[in-house]
Amino acid sequence: MGLALISGGTRGIGLAVALSLKNKGYKTVVCYSKDQAAALNAQKLGLEAVKCDVSNPDSVKSLSERIEKLYGGVDVLVNCAGVSLEQKVVLDVTLEEFNHLFDVNVKGTFLLTNAIIPLMLEKGGSIINISSIWGIDGGACEAVYSATKGAINAYTKALAKEFAGANIRVNAVAPGYIDTQMNAHISEEDKLEFVSNLLIKRVGTGEDVANAVTFLIENDYISGQILRVDGGMI
Repeated sequence: MGLALISGGTRGIGLAVALSLKNKGYKTVVCYSKDQAAALNAQKLGLEAVKCDVSNPDSVKSLSERIEKLYGGVDVLVNCAGVSLEQKVVLDVTLEEFNHLFDVNVKGTFLLTNAIIPLMLEKGGSIINISSIWGIDGGACEAVYSATKGAINAYTKALAKEFAGANIRVNAVAPGYIDTQMNAHISEEDKLEFVSNLLIKRVGTGEDVANAVTFLIENDYISGQILRVDGGMI
């Protein structure tokens, strides 16, 4: 099946995606920034875990050189590394917080994608960016996070056009509320209120997102699309 590289692939959505692709037969490499315990757990699950700070150009270059040396090319790239803030009005967001979100969510996706595309040029590939419904609809008290994911959506559509001639497809998945560590700060009351407004009355799982990622990888007539996985938000 080839090689799949998943950033942020040792926890939450990224881990679910990595395990799904491993089960599909891909050699699966996940990169992580800090959580050594999560990396060890990923290795126990049969994944290769490599430390990489996607917001650091030198770290990304080191990862891509390692991938090229060991495997030659990449068939699938899933940009899943991302950070968020606790919900607060934009007036309370500091410049440091703003920069951190854009460094990881946007610059990190840019750096890793730019490093890996050359490893796809020979035979093509599939790039999936993990976005968010807030990148489409905008989320109150999530303004900066929404802005980073909106940027990812625009970047996805532009890249799909740029690299169509190289047989590289680029799509994004925009999850709604997913039960992950990133959303652990949301109160039970807010969770129940959110779910009450969905057509499908439950919180999403990492596996729900992984299924969408796999769908986009396997369907080679789809590119430049943002697929919502949100339980039917209305």
